[in-house]
Amino acid sequence: MSSIIEVKGIHKSIGDEMILRDINLSVKQGEFVSIIGPSGSGKSSLLYILGLLDAPSKGEIYIEGEGISFSDVHRIAMLRNHKFGFIFQFHYLLTEFNLLENVMVPMIKAGKKRQQARERAYLLLEKLGLKGKELRRPFQISGGEQQRVAIARALANEPLVIIADEPTGNLDSKNTAIVMDIFGALHREGKTVIMVTHEIALTEKTERVVKMIDGEILGDTTNPTED
Repeated sequence: MSSIIEVKGIHKSIGDEMILRDINLSVKQGEFVSIIGPSGSGKSSLLYILGLLDAPSKGEIYIEGEGISFSDVHRIAMLRNHKFGFIFQFHYLLTEFNLLENVMVPMIKAGKKRQQARERAYLLLEKLGLKGKELRRPFQISGGEQQRVAIARALANEPLVIIADEPTGNLDSKNTAIVMDIFGALHREGKTVIMVTHEIALTEKTERVVKMIDGEILGDTTNPTED
């Protein structure tokens, strides 16, 4: 498998505070990677750089072997919209839109025709167990269902990489298991999934675990697979 994302010599500072120190990391196409570490370890800062949501202070980033310049804002926006799907701890669903419209938004922004976007949104919501609830507003469904809508939205433009920042942080154990099952299915379909979590048990469900502390990578291990 070739690397879909690679970072070399990444540093990130805010004022006098160093957030990331000399990070070197390569993520291959189709990997399911978890990034774990204590609060303040830099794991979310690294995730945001991997997903082109933030620029490093120093270092190089490659997407599918192509060097990335953050000065090219239009190129960065295009890559984020077409190559990445983002899922956060908080769902950030648009309360004035129904579930179907929430999933349609990134497709409309990407230039897809409204009818095509509508049809795909219906399919995604059905796939994630939300058939029949498409016209409800976010406040009319549970927190676990809201996170599934957020996952559907992240998948809208058929991204190569799913970027997930504490996606189960606000969920109970039942909905956490549902979300992790979805991620596992996406991984088996060939999607690359990079997930930040503070729950050690969840890392056991991923293919690879990157451990961080004080802005540095202290461990990078591959979980054993069952035959």
